Amino acid sequence: MLNSLLQPDEDPCIENVSIGASTVTIFLRALSEYCGRFIKVHSTRTTHEGRNLYEVVINSTLPLDKKTPVILLEAGQDGGSGSVALALYVIEQLVACSENKLMIQKVRWVILPSTNPDGHEYVRTNREPWKKNYSPNGKDIVAHGVDLTKNFEDSWGLCPPIIVNNAFSQDYPGPKAGSENETAFISDVLARYKTNIDTYVSLRRDGHGILYPLASRNTSIASIDQVKKRAGDIAAKVNQRAGGIQWFPNQSIYAMNGKPHCGHSVDFAFNKHGIKYAFEMRVFPETDRRIMSKFQTLPKGHDVSLRTGYFSGIREVYNSVVNDIQNKKPK
Repeated sequence: MLNSLLQPDEDPCIENVSIGASTVTIFLRALSEYCGRFIKVHSTRTTHEGRNLYEVVINSTLPLDKKTPVILLEAGQDGGSGSVALALYVIEQLVACSENKLMIQKVRWVILPSTNPDGHEYVRTNREPWKKNYSPNGKDIVAHGVDLTKNFEDSWGLCPPIIVNNAFSQDYPGPKAGSENETAFISDVLARYKTNIDTYVSLRRDGHGILYPLASRNTSIASIDQVKKRAGDIAAKVNQRAGGIQWFPNQSIYAMNGKPHCGHSVDFAFNKHGIKYAFEMRVFPETDRRIMSKFQTLPKGHDVSLRTGYFSGIREVYNSVVNDIQNKKPK
């Protein structure tokens, strides 16, 4: 089916190709054309530089207006290829692999595979460390970009150090909450599906772990206990597959960072929209790779093991949602 689109020198698997904005577009157009029964691709919003922000909806059996649990995956807020590549891999596994067909029958998957394509393309040039988008940031005509991970309307601009006037900082949170096209796009999707979203996972680059609220303050609240347990279940599945490479922890976003992170989309989903199971999932640790490679060779198949482990974690998200459905059925 999709092989008919391949050129002689092209690879059929998304995990084996370099990931850029054009890769995302070509991949999604191909799936939309050849797998239209299962997948719908929407692109009604664009970035400052005109790149599409894609919303991918996957389900094989349910009509669009039926009330059904939604798993929302979103990737790439902080630039870089790892999280975007994982989101595309998840789409590929759901749509193209028969062993995963049950995963698209009982829930609706909404996947935003590349939420900062401008920043992603800038990172690919290797000119400087970068995690922002690339819009004019409203503070200085020669400074570009806003840290999208700090631009959501939850405790925006309140975390020390206060850098709302430093437009050159990689941590610059924007002129105001929700100021960016990309942030508005994610916020709109969260608002449209909020009554049906069972689980929201924000995939982020350069890390390794499943993290739960809160991000902005180091506070333990009773309502988070079940969220902690689910994070533990997800981490256990990842560690079954990839724990021998590097242990996959679960903890709060605040604890992982060791400091507050205001304007975070997970806190925004959890606090503003009441999405109980909201997580940040960090994938493909770039820093550890740089450190380890100076002293030893990374294990052969390192990325494959991590990717397989991460998908096991996503599958556990699905299993948890299905268990919730079954437990709610009248006996």
